[in-house]
Formats: sequence, structure tokens, C-alpha cells
Amino acid sequence: MQILGKNKARTFFLAFFIVFSAFFQPQKLAARPVCMNIQAKKIAVNKIQLTWSLPSDFNAASIAVFRSTSQIQQKSTISAEKPVAEIPAHSTEFTDTLKHFGDYYYALIARDKNGDLFNVLLPTVNATVKSISLLPPDDYFDIEAESEDQYVPGFLRELPLPYLDLISDLDIKPTPMADRVKKAGAKLAGKYAVKKPLLLSPYIFEEDMTLSPSGDDFFLFESLKTYFIKKDYKGSVKDLREFLRLTREPQVTTRAVFYLAESQYYCKNYRKALELFLFVEDELPELSKKWIDSTLDFYQIPNS
Repeated sequence: MQILGKNKARTFFLAFFIVFSAFFQPQKLAARPVCMNIQAKKIAVNKIQLTWSLPSDFNAASIAVFRSTSQIQQKSTISAEKPVAEIPAHSTEFTDTLKHFGDYYYALIARDKNGDLFNVLLPTVNATVKSISLLPPDDYFDIEAESEDQYVPGFLRELPLPYLDLISDLDIKPTPMADRVKKAGAKLAGKYAVKKPLLLSPYIFEEDMTLSPSGDDFFLFESLKTYFIKKDYKGSVKDLREFLRLTREPQVTTRAVFYLAESQYYCKNYRKALELFLFVEDELPELSKKWIDSTLDFYQIPNS
């Protein structure tokens, strides 16, 4: 009787497994426009490559690629967000180019000929469950001087030197200058002394004037209070660098990068400051322009 009971249980389990497998096997998904076997990997400092497979009878009009800084688990998230890309239905690969460091998740949703999304989210099938992290290199925020040809490709790069077409003018002889013109020029130049650029005063955002009770604002406030406010700009660079290694709220990240740029500016690392001010120029256009101009004034002056 005991052996018979075991056989019945084994038969029941086997039947259940067959039914379960038949219902959830990949072939059943083939009748639906669902991308399968999504894979994501980092292929460059600012690039993430997605690959997937398609059922044999995949009948969508296009594929919408969604990106998020948190795991995409709810259909409402897809409905509320715009895709970062809309690619042909036969595609099985997509490379996403990012502008900011952080952790990223993806979902692939089919769109039919009427423009409607087939809003189905299946973890590990058409939605990633593990984040792909884009982190700056260890020396990205270093305060030490660096060689002229170093930069992080894709995110921030050095400004090109202005192009001067001197070759076409080599055969042109200079026009002689009259003595009276030379005297007049010397007299005029004596009235105008070359002014040294003025160092800007530290800028603090209103959001960071008071202590926030919790969250990223709290930790940024603590960093500013410990280093930036006390004008310990080297300490500020190091602390803000560690702060930015973790994914923060977008608004807090923008302010933190700006404070880091200011700290580099006061450390006389003008090239690094310039790159960081350019990094947040889109979010803070007027404020960044003022600091970019001042940084360029100092950056153009050779060290004596």
C-alpha cells in the first residue's frame, strides 16, 4: 500500500509537471508578441548593450525599449513612461548610450500596428531583474593634475584647441607699421592694464541652506557642512566623489556634481572643473555658463 501510494503521488507530480511545462514553455509565448531571453551588459563606460530573441511568429510592428533606474515591475510604469527608443520589430540587439552614471534596468515591449503596446512584463524574459551599473573610473574625480589626453570617452571629453589657419598665411609678408602708429599704440596700451580674472564666490543652492530630515538631501547637506562650507575643498572633492559613487536622486546628483565642480575650481584643477560644469550645463544653463566662463579665464593663464 505504501508503494502504491508513492506511485500515485509520483504519477500526480509527473502529470502536474507536464501540464505546467506545456503552459509555460517558450513555445506558448510564441503566440504572443513578447521578446524573450533579454540580456544586458556594459560594453563601454557609457554604453549598455541589450540582446534578446524573438518567437518565430513574432508579429509586432516595432519594439519599444524602456529604461529605468529602478526595477521595472509594474505595467503602470510602462504606461506612464516614454520609451528611450523605438526600433524595428525584427531587431534582436540595441545599444543604449547613457549621459549619466548610475544603475539601469530595461524592458522590451512590443507595439502593434495600431500603435498600442502589448503591455506584458515577464522578469528575465522581456525585463531585466539585475541592474547594470555604470560607475566612473577610480581616477575620474581625482584632484591631481592629469595628462592632456586623458578623458572618459562618451561622457565628458576635453575641449578641442581653437583651429588657426596659419599655413595659408605663411607667404604673406606683414605690412610695415609707421612710427607714429607704434607710438600711438604704445600710448593707448599704457592706459589699459591687463586685469586678472576674479575668483567667484562659492555658490550654494537654496535646497541645501537648511538640513533635510532624511534621504540623499541629508547626506549632501552633511558633506557640505563638513567640508565645502569650511572651505576644505580637497576634502570636499574626496567626499563628494564617494557620495556620487552611489545612485542618487537626479536633482541631488546635479547639485552634488556642481559642488564637486566648484571644489575642483577652488583647488585650481580648472580642466576637471570645466568638464564637470559642462556635465550639468543642460540642467543649470545660466548658472553653469557663469562658472564655465570664469573657469576658462583661469584655465587659459599659463602657470608661472
